[in-house]
Amino acid sequence: MKPILKNNGVIIKTKDYKDNSKIITILTEDGMLDLILRGTNSMNSGNKKYTVTPSFVEFLMSKSNTISTFTEGFILDNFNNIKLDNNKSLINMAIIEKIVTFSTHIDNPKQFYEFCLVIFKLLDSTNYPNIVLNLFEIKLLYLIGIAPILNYCLRCNSNENLLLSINNGGTVCSKCSYQLGYDLNLNETELFKYLYLIKLDKVDEEFLKIINNLNIKLDDMIDKYYEKHIDFYSKTKKIIKKVL
Repeated sequence: MKPILKNNGVIIKTKDYKDNSKIITILTEDGMLDLILRGTNSMNSGNKKYTVTPSFVEFLMSKSNTISTFTEGFILDNFNNIKLDNNKSLINMAIIEKIVTFSTHIDNPKQFYEFCLVIFKLLDSTNYPNIVLNLFEIKLLYLIGIAPILNYCLRCNSNENLLLSINNGGTVCSKCSYQLGYDLNLNETELFKYLYLIKLDKVDEEFLKIINNLNIKLDDMIDKYYEKHIDFYSKTKKIIKKVL
């Protein structure tokens, strides 16, 4: 008899599998799981609700040496606001794109899972989804091992008037910036550093509102950092920039 295991996770991706089944990808504290979900194409199937992403679920799976099967589940959070809001849906796609791409780069899958779960909950509840995306992308840099040095100048070790240089992977002081170049000004660098360092348990709607009202745009610089240091080009964010 195949063992039945219990777990929690966020369903982030589905794809068709055979006639009446799907493969669902679930982010868990142990990493990514691909499971067979049967009976998904029947109109009255109770399993259809697990095919709309994202969904935070408690589930049972029948363990197999090949691909295991999702046997039973209970939805803990539907993230309905993400699904019903076009802007949030697009932001969600960009977040999931990075989760899927970089999950194999993560040394601590439990930390990554807990981080992503908080991000999904923030995205679902906020009126400032773009700030949640910036927060996710900046903090993800640490988890995938390409975080910039932000506390001192890479050239002279000064900790005053720091400016972020994408090419150099960290900050340079205003004096050294003439030799090394920079991409973010003082205010942009301070905001980048603040979002990088802030603890997620300190982030609430008032915090996101304050950051949004600063009207400082970091999206292009964040994208350039990913392109420079990990050769990642987001197809989803290209769509977002055209639509939003």
